[in-house]
Amino acid sequence: MPTSATERLVTVTRSGGFAGKTNSLLIKGDGSWTRLDAKAKPVGSGKLSPDELGRLRDALRAADFAHLPRVSMSGTVYDGFTYAFVHGGFEVVTADGSIPPGLQDVLAALPSFDG
Repeated sequence: MPTSATERLVTVTRSGGFAGKTNSLLIKGDGSWTRLDAKAKPVGSGKLSPDELGRLRDALRAADFAHLPRVSMSGTVYDGFTYAFVHGGFEVVTADGSIPPGLQDVLAALPSFDG
């Protein structure tokens, strides 16, 4: 958990898909977020509501990053996405078709990767 509102709560980078796009979401402890394109240029921003931020924090806690495999990818999902999560000093990489349930909940609590 971040100790202040300005510290990063989670960063998730999504890459791949049919168009081969890359986007990142950077979410701070106060719920403010920034969407970055492949060149790390800001292409959107906003702020999660208190309920949305609570849901994300709950999902991050339940995902138990310390005990997730650092890489969780099985098989190939054509036109699928690869995700890199950074939270609490841990990085986890996974892909469509092999996303652990806890990380699926984190993804569901995030703002959209697309503008």
